[in-house]
Amino acid sequence: MSTLSEHTGNGNPTATRLQQEDTKGRIDGVLRNFDVLPSRFDRFIFRYIYIYLICLLLPGASLIIPPINSQLISQPQAGTFLLGLGVVALPMVVIISTIWLFNFWRKRSPKTLRELFEKKRIYIPNGDADPSYLRFLENYRDALGSPKRYFLSGFLMIPVVSLIVYELVVILSVVHLNIFAAILFVVGELLVGLSYLGGAYCLGIVTLAVYISGWYVRKLMRAFELRIQPFHTDKCGGLKLLGNFCFGLVTPLLIGSGLIIGYIFIFFISASISGIRIDAVFLVIVAGSILLLLLLFGVPEIILAFILPLRDIHIKMVSERETDEDTYNAHIEALREEIQSLLNNNMLEEAKVLQEKKALLETLHNPYPTWPFSIRSKIFSTILGASGSILIGMVSAAVPIILPLIFHNR
Repeated sequence: MSTLSEHTGNGNPTATRLQQEDTKGRIDGVLRNFDVLPSRFDRFIFRYIYIYLICLLLPGASLIIPPINSQLISQPQAGTFLLGLGVVALPMVVIISTIWLFNFWRKRSPKTLRELFEKKRIYIPNGDADPSYLRFLENYRDALGSPKRYFLSGFLMIPVVSLIVYELVVILSVVHLNIFAAILFVVGELLVGLSYLGGAYCLGIVTLAVYISGWYVRKLMRAFELRIQPFHTDKCGGLKLLGNFCFGLVTPLLIGSGLIIGYIFIFFISASISGIRIDAVFLVIVAGSILLLLLLFGVPEIILAFILPLRDIHIKMVSERETDEDTYNAHIEALREEIQSLLNNNMLEEAKVLQEKKALLETLHNPYPTWPFSIRSKIFSTILGASGSILIGMVSAAVPIILPLIFHNR
């Protein structure tokens, strides 16, 4: 008895159809269960991470604020609790915002991958794209499940542990606390530290998922051709979903970076105005760690997960546009030559018919788009989002410093 592969190799149409249906069924199965967080543990963590962060941070901050204020504030103020809460808790806004935006993109990514396949936005010339797309999805899923993400999370946890240990040593050596107050302070520092360690773990997972996703967008462009529809209502040739996928990768980084830059900038300015004494070593450690992380993770992430994938998509779309324009120009030129030949032979009626056809083709022709998004609206929304996050970061840093001054004046 011959096998299915033999029937397929012999060109059996029934076997070929069954194989295609099997491939589509496997693609549907992968997409139905697809998640950029392939680990059940990570999915559980990212679902309840907000509760974990807040429930550890707030009690911890309430325990460590009094000794921190006694060290930083030159004279007692009525609103020092707000100041301490802002210093300890507001950076967590950056982490929560980044994770929330990532979760929003993460829930939409399976829909994007499904629409690329079902709406036939990608294809292979003179070939069946289904097996290649199945391999692409399986490799993408396997890459996301790589244990390397835990090493990245561990690397991000090192600065958090260093800052917590440094703050414990400095505060306990400078501020004279009784045993009970010291125990409460240490417990508070541990709670805050555990909260930020959880945030660092999630940021490591987010960073690697974004890197891998950007890399696989580039692999998608190398493996498939784009089917562009110049008259599509999204004004992007039907590829707006791909552009949104890329912008979703970089949005958590842009918003998070804007928040933290605004927070640091206005905090140090307000601190100098309000008389807060900031330890120079602590300042170097905090500012240096943040700038180092942005340099090591932020800049490469923007380049590798956003700029390069969009460039590859743009190159592919430009190539499709040039091919279409060459075909269109050749067709119009052939009609023009034929019309001229008819005119030379005084065949006016035939020339008029071809002229109408040429005019109709020129009217119906629409140039292919070259970007998978509306350039003007996306640039505007990106600038607005980044500048808005910086402004929010400034306001968030200024409020807990200004309020104590208001309360003190009263």
